[in-house]
Amino acid sequence: MPSQLSSGDLIASISADLADNNAGGISAYDVRHNMEDIAFSINKVVASGDTEVEFPFFNSVKVSSADSSSPSSSASYGDLIIDSGVFFPNATDVAKRTQRQTEPWLGDAGIDHDNLLNLSNDTHTQYYNRLGVDAARGNALLGNMATDQRWINTSGIANVGFQFVQTNGTATEQDINTSGNIKFMRDNSIIPNTAKGVAKAWCTFDASGVGNVPVVRSWHNIESIERLAQGKLKLTFTSGVFDANSYVAIGSANATTASGSQEDFSVNTVGLVLREGNAGPDDGSTKRTITYVIKNENGDYVDSERCDLVVYGYSPSETSGTPPTMIGL
Repeated sequence: MPSQLSSGDLIASISADLADNNAGGISAYDVRHNMEDIAFSINKVVASGDTEVEFPFFNSVKVSSADSSSPSSSASYGDLIIDSGVFFPNATDVAKRTQRQTEPWLGDAGIDHDNLLNLSNDTHTQYYNRLGVDAARGNALLGNMATDQRWINTSGIANVGFQFVQTNGTATEQDINTSGNIKFMRDNSIIPNTAKGVAKAWCTFDASGVGNVPVVRSWHNIESIERLAQGKLKLTFTSGVFDANSYVAIGSANATTASGSQEDFSVNTVGLVLREGNAGPDDGSTKRTITYVIKNENGDYVDSERCDLVVYGYSPSETSGTPPTMIGL
C-alpha cells in the first residue's frame, strides 16, 4: 500500500532510496514504491497548501471538458467545485484580502441591488442617461427625482440655474429658485429675472351684487369684498401677499348697474383710497385692506355692475435694486 506523503517527505524518500547507483544498491522496489508514493500523494501535496509556499502555480490552471453540455452536477466532466470559498489576496481593498467569498457572482441580470454594500433599500427605481434619452433603450425618466435642494445647470456652479427648495415640513410645497431669465424658444420672449412685473392680486366683481352683497366673478389673492355703502367697498387681501402697504393699485368701473350692451357705461372715477393693515410683511393679525369708491360726473357715489382691480407690489422680503433718482425744481 503506497504512503500519502508531503512534498518534503517525498523528496527525502527519493534522496534516500535513489542515491547514486555506483554501488548498484538501487532495487526495483526502491523505484516502484517511490513512484507509487508520488502518485498517491499528488492530491495531498496540492490540497495541503504545499504549492502556496514552496511550489506555487505560475501558470493559469484550466479546467475543461470536451463535452461542455454535460451535467454540471457531475464531477467527472472537469468542473471546478468550491466547497468552502475563494480568497483574493491581491485585492485593491486590503481589508478584503482576508475575506472568504462564498457566494457566486450572479451575473449582470441576477445581482440583487439591495445586497450591494451601503445600498440597502436604495433600488434606484429609475436611471437618467447623462447623454439624454435613448429611444431604442427607452431610458426616459419614469419616476420622481429628488435633488436635495441642489442647483441644476450646465456648469456645476452653486447658486446658478434652477433650485427646488422645500417650504414646509411635508415636502408638498416647494419654491423654484432661478438665477437668470426664463426664455421661451418658440417666440424668443423673455420673463426677466424678477416677478415684480406680475400682478400680486386682482379681481373683477359686481359692486351692487345680490341683496347689497357684492358678487365676485374671478379673483387672485383677494380674501373678501365688503360693501360699505352705495359706491363704497373695502377689499381685503390674502395674508402674506405684500411686504408693506406701498403697493400699486389700479381700478376701473362702468358706473352703472346695467351691462346689457357695449354702451352700458357712465363716466366715472374710481378712487383707491384708504390702505390699512400691518405696516410690515407679517399681516396675519391685521390683514391689508383698501377702499374702492366709485363717483360719477356729478360727484355722487354710485354702484357699478362691472368693477376691476389690479394690484402690483413687493412680496415679503422682495427687493427692487437701486432706487430711481428723484429730481426737484
